Amino acid sequence: MKLTANSQNQFKQVLSSAGAILSLASLFAQPLAVQALPTSATINYQISQNNKQVKKIPYKRLVIGGVGLGMAETQVRKVLGQPLTTKNIDMPIAGKTRTLEYSGITVKLLEDAKPTGKFFVYEIEAKSSKYATLDKVKVGDSATKVTTIYGKPESGDTTRLNYAVDYSSPTYFYFTLGKGKVKSIVFGDFLG
Repeated sequence: MKLTANSQNQFKQVLSSAGAILSLASLFAQPLAVQALPTSATINYQISQNNKQVKKIPYKRLVIGGVGLGMAETQVRKVLGQPLTTKNIDMPIAGKTRTLEYSGITVKLLEDAKPTGKFFVYEIEAKSSKYATLDKVKVGDSATKVTTIYGKPESGDTTRLNYAVDYSSPTYFYFTLGKGKVKSIVFGDFLG
């Protein structure tokens, strides 16, 4: 197919406009932080002295009250017992989900990709000091304790500390704060 001179000029204008827009957008874009991959499985993820460096938290460390992401519902019930309430929801994007409410902790599960009736944990939220992370952080602890153990957050302010997670799928991990103390601990896998 041969382009006419008019078509060629229109094409050049479109490319020129797109280039100008990309150039303008780059002025406002935040630079991306590039981090090297760990060279050893034994790297200590805690940052003791260098609070200026942001370090990703290993996915396998996202456990609270003995419950971790990806855990089967049967295992959750063995660890936490019978929930106070169970709520089933059919989400258009994700499929069937189930929420197990316990006193001080909420566990959200997603049905296996093949409808088998088996559910797996995709989010956990703790609001009680009864449940601690693997690193012994719990509701009521100070924000200083959180940053001492987990290092500088990826982002945050006086009401929330967000930490990056070292995992191949998008995952979140954060602490909500009130008056400098932990009010809740939340982590999970993004759905969709």
